Amino acid sequence: MTLPKRDLPVPGRQRSWWLREALAAEGDPSPAPALASDTDADVAIVGGGYTGMWAAYFIGERNPDARIVLVDQDICGGGPSGRNGGFVHGWWESLAYLTERFEADAALQLAREADEVVDGIGQWCTQHGVDAHFVKAGYLRVNAFPNEPPDWGEAVEHLNAIRVGDQLQPIDPAAVRRVCASPAFREGLLMPSAASVQPALLARGLRRVLLERGVRIFEGTRVEKLETDGRLVLRTGHGVIAADQAILAINAWGSGWPGLRSRVLAWGSYMVVTEPIPDQLAELGWTGGEILSDSRFTISYFRTTRDGRIAFGGGVGAAGYGGRMGATFTDDRHAVARVVTNFRHLLPTLADARFEDAWGGPIDVTGHRFPEIASSHGGRVHFAQGFAGNGAGPSRLAGRILAALATGGDDPIARLPIVGRRQPLLPPEPIRYVGARMVREALIRRDDALDAGRRPAWYLRLVTELPKLLGYRIGH
Repeated sequence: MTLPKRDLPVPGRQRSWWLREALAAEGDPSPAPALASDTDADVAIVGGGYTGMWAAYFIGERNPDARIVLVDQDICGGGPSGRNGGFVHGWWESLAYLTERFEADAALQLAREADEVVDGIGQWCTQHGVDAHFVKAGYLRVNAFPNEPPDWGEAVEHLNAIRVGDQLQPIDPAAVRRVCASPAFREGLLMPSAASVQPALLARGLRRVLLERGVRIFEGTRVEKLETDGRLVLRTGHGVIAADQAILAINAWGSGWPGLRSRVLAWGSYMVVTEPIPDQLAELGWTGGEILSDSRFTISYFRTTRDGRIAFGGGVGAAGYGGRMGATFTDDRHAVARVVTNFRHLLPTLADARFEDAWGGPIDVTGHRFPEIASSHGGRVHFAQGFAGNGAGPSRLAGRILAALATGGDDPIARLPIVGRRQPLLPPEPIRYVGARMVREALIRRDDALDAGRRPAWYLRLVTELPKLLGYRIGH
């Protein structure tokens, strides 16, 4: 792969373009004060991203008098919720996996609950006056490999067999070009129910609504330890939170948290954003707000913005070691160069488009590339992790489930088959780190070969099959 030689934006120098736009819309507010003394709560939530904030919102819906404390080591939306692609969709492409894991009726029930997130987020934004740039225009995955057939046949057949085939619609190259006329695109798979949001505007909107509802939010507050001493005790640098229930909504930071780190790996994902190019988008015919991705394992995902830009990302970052969150996830210029190379390959008519910004961050990946939602500490601590970079929608479902678990009662949402089903154990360090890096590089090189119309070398095929042989699920 030849990486671009022109000057590229340098990641890690500032917050994501999404979050800067969202904070500017708020007048660049100061963070909420950090926790400075001991406090008491019915429910303590660690993590001010989508999952934690949706959980707080739905707890308030269930029990308006609940005393909720939410803490984040940065600001709400400062993590993955403020820098992801803003793709909002459910789990229809995963229905075959869900059926294998949970059986047919339960899998379909879970897929329908997951699909609620799309209209649910749109209606929530309208209800609360949150302009998160919600656009329901569908999600199109394209086959851009010149010599490979599309990989979605099994998923489509499965949905057709249970009479929900309208949720995933194969479309021919001509129909794909009517969405976006790239010469690199071949067949496509359309998920009509999907939508997009400006991710940081949604996160900051959640924060505003929670504050208006009386949720106590402490930013710049890192939880150092969770103890059980009668009640739950969450220790921070400047105060203790005593609570009856706790929710850990810490995304990839779970890779360093006791009790969670054995089942989640932190993996880097990077994005770039172009200057406004509305005329070029019009030439492509890409004006309907559809969200797109390709069929690489190291997926390229891309969408337009309200002011006529393209935000383009790729899962080409590296794995972290032992839960450490460092420059690997934020400052990897080589990963940005890979993202730009993929942009030029998929959208060759935009060769002169200038990139204004680049940023990166960690995503949380489990052994089956699917979330786990469960409880520990005798049912007093609840957690959700493993969204694999696709949490903008499912985090709302996770929040509903976590709220039900934390408030008790006999709610069917807490009995969905995903609840309490743990993901496979990952190898210990340093085997996990070395293995993940080796497989990641092989996957990138395999994808590069397929992009170029070549058959990947035998040793790349061997390495990329190793996770499956060990019982892990990779791919779409």
